[in-house]
Amino acid sequence: MVELKNSKLSGRQYREETSKKISWGHWFAFFNVIIAIVIGARYAFLIDWPDTLFGRVYFFISLLGHFSFSIFAIYLLLVFPLSFIVKNNRTFRGLAVIIATIGTTLLLFDTQVFNRFNLHLSSLVWNLLVNPEKGELSRDWQLFFAPMPIILLAQMIFSRWSWEKLRSLERQKWLKFVGATFTLCFIGTHLIYAWADAFLYRPITMQRSNFPLSYPMTARTFLEKHGFIDRAKYAQKLALEGRPEALKINYPKHQLEFFPTAQSKNLLIITISGLRYDAVTDNKMPNLSEFARKARQFTNHYSSGNNDNAGLVGLFYGLNANYTDSILNNHTQSVLIQKLNEEKYQFALFSSDRFKENLFRQALFRGMNLSLSNKEGNESAVNNLLKFFAADSSDKNWFAYLDLALNGSNPTAYRQSLAQMDEQIGKVLNHIPMENTFVVITAPHGLSFHTNVEDDTNYFGRDEIQVPMIIYSKTLAPKQENALTSHTDLLPTIMSALFEVRNPASDYAQGRNLFSPENDNSWVLASNYRWNVIIQADGTQYHLDREGNYKKFDDNYQPQSSSRPPLGLFLDVFKQERSFFDK
Repeated sequence: MVELKNSKLSGRQYREETSKKISWGHWFAFFNVIIAIVIGARYAFLIDWPDTLFGRVYFFISLLGHFSFSIFAIYLLLVFPLSFIVKNNRTFRGLAVIIATIGTTLLLFDTQVFNRFNLHLSSLVWNLLVNPEKGELSRDWQLFFAPMPIILLAQMIFSRWSWEKLRSLERQKWLKFVGATFTLCFIGTHLIYAWADAFLYRPITMQRSNFPLSYPMTARTFLEKHGFIDRAKYAQKLALEGRPEALKINYPKHQLEFFPTAQSKNLLIITISGLRYDAVTDNKMPNLSEFARKARQFTNHYSSGNNDNAGLVGLFYGLNANYTDSILNNHTQSVLIQKLNEEKYQFALFSSDRFKENLFRQALFRGMNLSLSNKEGNESAVNNLLKFFAADSSDKNWFAYLDLALNGSNPTAYRQSLAQMDEQIGKVLNHIPMENTFVVITAPHGLSFHTNVEDDTNYFGRDEIQVPMIIYSKTLAPKQENALTSHTDLLPTIMSALFEVRNPASDYAQGRNLFSPENDNSWVLASNYRWNVIIQADGTQYHLDREGNYKKFDDNYQPQSSSRPPLGLFLDVFKQERSFFDK
């Protein structure tokens, strides 16, 4: 009987102690929610701050909702189970303090990582920061763990105080209202974002990656199903204005200044979509091959991306393709086009497909008179350019842009297309006033015939991204360059060769002057909305996505095992890749 009574007492005591620990855990979680919100408020100074009042209000709603939910979720997953497992109260509170201290320190650390790289902590980013190859940097990051003892002390003090004052705290009713407010903020965050995503309200959608572990809800499929969104119109708007999460860019970083030039030159840029690196040979394209021997030819040259828009961003903006959506959304014009306008150049713009790429109309040539003929096709575009050459009698310099495209679903059809293209290029080369013209011939990207790739948009084989780069000027000695180069190098080259810009290239581009003896790239970057592809001089590729995952490929685009990534290289890429985003 006594044993039964003791057993009942022990069971009741266990329930009481467990209930006390659970109640204390709620207050401890609330304390850490407040700390997380205070630290998280720092992101307001690190992000691209929204222009609208609604966008700013959303930031604070999401701040309260995200961190309150995240902290409470961590409490439920880690601390709450300990209430039943750990019987000793001090041990239980000690474990909770340790978990909270580590979490708070990592959040503080994440704010600094985000400030520097525009990325949140991941396993790869963590490895970068503690990389022994960058010992000095590693020591710098260790400084951000200095507040850890202070955080630990604060957690311990609150832990003891709240335990001793638990009965008094349990009588407080306001915590329920605060909890309800946090819950409404969390629900409101996701509902508002779902609305913003559906209607492309960018002051909100641009905040998608503000906070760590943030995955805002979207309801696009649901809204399409019930007729609230027209799929075709939405896709069209998305193509025109870029993806919803596009950020503002700071381009150029500083106002450009120029040395006075004695004589300006005409500028002709010819882009041939689909022109591969191995196409400029005597048997495939004899006219272009002969011209290349009289010019500066870069044989180890890569596009900035694997589609037309991505390649054009590199050529005309000197930026990697990660900026494509931001350029579209902000209607950002290239500094080259701005300078040509300032110098009163005549514009002669011709395209085989009537400038169908959104970049032309939305940003690069926005508001300009594009030469649109009734006919599409390479021959029509070439003839229009020849008419311009024949009719030009002005003393003004001109900028001519010829946008052409190859086609072919297989190697045989492609070779035929090359022959036809070479014929058209030959016509142009025979009519260019070479005496005073700076000529560039290249491709936004190549054309591949692979059959074993699941997703074409994420294919970065050499046949897709390695392209010719041919530059001619009367004062430029013919030469074949084998150094690793990129589309992002063209803009600094033109700005220096034609206009003698005073600013360093880093003020307006991510590339280097192709004619500079210091142009010794050890790597170049090709990108799309998901992947950054690092290409080394030997053709080795490292693919990095936004989540910190990576893959390695050899020069034949065969997957390679890589247990230890080149962390120093990745760090250099992260530093450069987002350097023009406004924050």
